[in-house]
Amino acid sequence: MKKIISGMLVSLAMLLAGCAATQESQDVNGQSPEIAVTRQFTGSTMTPDPVMLQVMALSKAGVLKDVRMTRSIPAQITATGPENVLACLSFEGSRWLEEHQECEFMAEETCTELGGEFNPCASSCRNDPDAMVCNLMCVQVCKF
Repeated sequence: MKKIISGMLVSLAMLLAGCAATQESQDVNGQSPEIAVTRQFTGSTMTPDPVMLQVMALSKAGVLKDVRMTRSIPAQITATGPENVLACLSFEGSRWLEEHQECEFMAEETCTELGGEFNPCASSCRNDPDAMVCNLMCVQVCKF
């Protein structure tokens, strides 16, 4: 009787493992799996870490999957998601704006390699149509 139950448990475990593997290969944020990549990058030494905060917010929103972070300073971060988002996060000082599908302060070469539209001098108020006053400062933006 123990062998039968053990065999059933092993079969169930294999079935669940297969289901989990199928689940992981599904789309990341509605994109096809071939666009989703896994990348490792370094956080910031600032407190609080702006890179880590972005990663956690994007993970909560479902944009990034399988996020792992070390407890070192700066943190080593591994995540799976769209290449343009991970490339943006891996540049120090850059910021991904999910609602506008753009990366602030990404290098022009990287932007064009990833199929983005580079603007070396976008308005800092470009995403705030109700702004009454705007500082005259260029923001380097890559729009996807």
